[in-house]
Amino acid sequence: MDHPCPQPQLLQGLSWIRWLAAAVLFMGLGAAICYGVLMWPGSASPLSKRDGGSDSSADAPSEFAVVKMPESKWAAAGIRVEPAGYAPFAERVWRSGRLAINETRLAHISPMAEGVVREVKVRLGQDVRSGDVLAVIDSREVGQAKLDLVKARLASNYAKAQHAWTQAASQAAVEMVKAMATGAKVSEIENQFKDRPIGDLRQQLMTAYSRRLQAKAHYDAVNQSEVQDAVPSATVIRHRADYEAAEATYRALCEEVVFQAGQQTRASEQKLREAQTTEALSKAGLMMLGFSREEVETMDPIAEGAKVSLYPVRAPFDGTILDMHAVLAERVGPQHQMFQLADLSTLWLKAEVPQKDLHLVQGLTGGKVRFRVTADIGSDLEGKVFYTGDVVDKDTRTVALTASVPNPGKKLKPGLFVEVEFVQSGGAVVQIPAGAVQRQGTQTFVFVHAGGDEFRRVDVKLGRTSGAVAEVVEGLHRGQPIVVAGGFVLKSEMLKDQIAGE
Repeated sequence: MDHPCPQPQLLQGLSWIRWLAAAVLFMGLGAAICYGVLMWPGSASPLSKRDGGSDSSADAPSEFAVVKMPESKWAAAGIRVEPAGYAPFAERVWRSGRLAINETRLAHISPMAEGVVREVKVRLGQDVRSGDVLAVIDSREVGQAKLDLVKARLASNYAKAQHAWTQAASQAAVEMVKAMATGAKVSEIENQFKDRPIGDLRQQLMTAYSRRLQAKAHYDAVNQSEVQDAVPSATVIRHRADYEAAEATYRALCEEVVFQAGQQTRASEQKLREAQTTEALSKAGLMMLGFSREEVETMDPIAEGAKVSLYPVRAPFDGTILDMHAVLAERVGPQHQMFQLADLSTLWLKAEVPQKDLHLVQGLTGGKVRFRVTADIGSDLEGKVFYTGDVVDKDTRTVALTASVPNPGKKLKPGLFVEVEFVQSGGAVVQIPAGAVQRQGTQTFVFVHAGGDEFRRVDVKLGRTSGAVAEVVEGLHRGQPIVVAGGFVLKSEMLKDQIAGE
């Protein structure tokens, strides 16, 4: 049976499919070639130019470099115009530092004598005044020192009274010798010196003086010319010998009295000095234990009774108790630190300045340095520099700067980290406020007041920046009126004009 042959139709379908596949292949190849050409390095892409990411010409198109704004709107926009400055550029460098306790007003308080803690009168963190009692200890050493003072006082008082009597007696004896030399009667001399202390010398002098007068009277009686023939010569010779012996004894005694008076006075004075020295040493021993001179002078150990051994530990100056190791009934001594006291009214600012910045601290001794606290404590503060370091640390290669900082109200705390400002003045340069600088892409520029309502964009090249001041290396001249505030509003207007122009 014969059937129709389908081969011509099948061949026609296959031809159509081959043609369609070839067309698709050629179209894909063409698209790949075009994409490769566009992405070849160095080729300029229209899309990239339209995006503005790498086209420098889009940073500052000259046709939109002028912005107009009526002067009536300046205040609302915050626009302020000032001339570009020209002055020595102060380079400001900030370095890390910290606050520390003033080491000249820090005390580690220990008792000067051993004893047992009987009472603690302060607490941690308490503010105390100079002389306040921090604790009371019971010390046998202190009690013995007070009793020694009592003995020294008694000995000194006795020596003082003894010296006063000896001095008065010696002076009276010498004056008596002088009165006897005038030949006064015995009764007159006794009346003259009856109320004055002379001691044993009174009897010796009066006896010798009386014998002298008696011997002289007997010799004068037998030596008269009218009785010489009636009196044997042997009697005359005997009376003369008695008189001469009495005279010699009297004169020797007078010399001895004058000599002894001086010797006794000097001896009593020496004993008085020794007693006073012993008393002074007892007082000094108590003052070495911490008692004041006024306390020692008014001290009455006998009246204190059982409290004679109590010893107060006092604050040496005004300050705050930062640490304490005082426990009741604990035995303490000079090697035991009971309290740590610090005067926080002033602190020390310490900064480590690197070796490369040594020029920043030259000549700062005696001057002031600014610093700011990283914590939220307030505005910038100042300290007075008293030491800039003489040695570079071998490990950190830094020099220590130390300044004194007032701390009213103890607002600043030791241990706070701070930033210290160092200023180094240089030559005069054109400088503007850092807030006047505007940026677009990689360009920095400012707005210069061109007169009237016009502001012109001027590209500038900046140099050093210090705080809120920037150095202008190129683009500006001294005295040019620039916008120091409100420049962002002008920049917005400029960009709006650029977008509208595109």
